Amino acid sequence: MSRAYETFDDARDQESVTRMISLAFGGTPEGSREWLTKAGVEHLRVVRDDARTVAALLRIPMGAFFGGRSVPLLGVAGVAVSPEERGRGQAAFMMKRFVESASEEGWALAGLYASTHRLYRKFGYEQAGHRFGYTVPLVRIDAEGAMNGGGGDGSLRVVALDESDDPEIRACYNAFASMYEGMLDRGPYIWARVRKMREETYRGFGVRDGAGTLRGYLYLCQQRPSPFGRFNVALTDFVFNDEAAGRRLWGFLHDFSMMGEDLTFAGGPTHPALQLLQQQRHKVELKDDWLIRVVDVKRAIESRGYSPAIDATLNIEVADDVVSGNVGTWRVRIAEGRAIAERGKPQLSGGGSLRVSARGLATIYSGFNTARQARLLGLADGDELGLAMADSVFARSTPWMSDMY
Repeated sequence: MSRAYETFDDARDQESVTRMISLAFGGTPEGSREWLTKAGVEHLRVVRDDARTVAALLRIPMGAFFGGRSVPLLGVAGVAVSPEERGRGQAAFMMKRFVESASEEGWALAGLYASTHRLYRKFGYEQAGHRFGYTVPLVRIDAEGAMNGGGGDGSLRVVALDESDDPEIRACYNAFASMYEGMLDRGPYIWARVRKMREETYRGFGVRDGAGTLRGYLYLCQQRPSPFGRFNVALTDFVFNDEAAGRRLWGFLHDFSMMGEDLTFAGGPTHPALQLLQQQRHKVELKDDWLIRVVDVKRAIESRGYSPAIDATLNIEVADDVVSGNVGTWRVRIAEGRAIAERGKPQLSGGGSLRVSARGLATIYSGFNTARQARLLGLADGDELGLAMADSVFARSTPWMSDMY
């Protein structure tokens, strides 16, 4: 048997990949073909077994915010295996090669949403953050000041957005997203899904002040839940950079309550917009926990931000069955909000010591679990100083994202 992980070739792979994507995710061949085209076939990778195309995945270049800084992250989506090839190790071979190639290319992190955790945990992925869904009855929107222009002085106006507003929209999003652990630093694939998700188109509306500055925005779609003319409002983004803009957006959404029923959008265990409401009349439902994998220890540690109040040295001993370049003891020096990671000897003097598997490093790095919590799960160990230091260095706010990929 000759098995290889290779780039997509349209002439050889189009029919096979379209078929396996539609069968894996319950879509139509036409919809699957459209998704492949929009995603960019240059980002597809396939597994060929004796010249047969038997598995495929999509690579998504982007970043993720940790400690207020963007860390390079290579996402993966659309992992699919031909039904007749399942159970023969094709997905395992593909994911191992994906991680190895991401390491060879110098990515800091890899990330995904998992249909099953067992496969991805074998290759160093672990739970790293949340994505919840919120449902808010439109008539229950009661954010203080929402009905009088948000800021109380009526200076904030809602405007329709189009592609000419993209630079401001992206700057507004990045300012918002960088405050929350795990939010994506989006690439083209994710930004395209903000405006069109599957078959639904989302329209943008922004809040501008008297000087014309964009201080918040959202993208919405009206979905009809019944034949009686009423609709739900679904959002792909709900972004604001100050309280008044958030309240003004709530007022804009409340205006849909005349014919609208429920508002739905996604985020973490909570979303800052929900904290502007006066009553807890919304529902929160867990959608998915997403996973990451540290592909390059040095780059991942040095790319992210840290609290400028921390001045510490931590020795991290990493075990990694897939990326040999990660294996060993790393001496991590944190000061002035940045870190330097250097290889050290197995026994290093000074600082605390932490021992982690690839999975343990992923969940501690993101802040999903503290080092002590990871030890409880068998993913980490170390001396008390090392565990305490790791808790202080990596644990920040709860990691979450609003995007699905």
